[in-house]
Amino acid sequence: MLQNMFPFDIFGFFSGFFILIFIIVIVIFVIVILIIYKLLHTNVDNVKTKKKALKTGSSPSENKYRSSNEIVKEKLVTEKKIHTCKYCGERIEDSATFCPFCGSNLIT
Repeated sequence: MLQNMFPFDIFGFFSGFFILIFIIVIVIFVIVILIIYKLLHTNVDNVKTKKKALKTGSSPSENKYRSSNEIVKEKLVTEKKIHTCKYCGERIEDSATFCPFCGSNLIT
């Protein structure tokens, strides 16, 4: 019956049975490639939506309630004081006695 399906050899050494197996393997390979592409494509879409949500400040899967750890981190960030020179306005270390930019005395 298989020889009736493929009565001739394409290259002279393939029989009809081997051609049928080759076609089945190619179809399975294409299906696997399509499944992998879809999985990777959906993963990229999820990453893009997460990045957009981070830019806007909300996430589709985010709870409405924040954990106390996140609130403490936000307080630490907002309460950090930036020390600047009162003469030139440049950022300086909090323990500096002289401004490294203008050289003025910061203790007085």
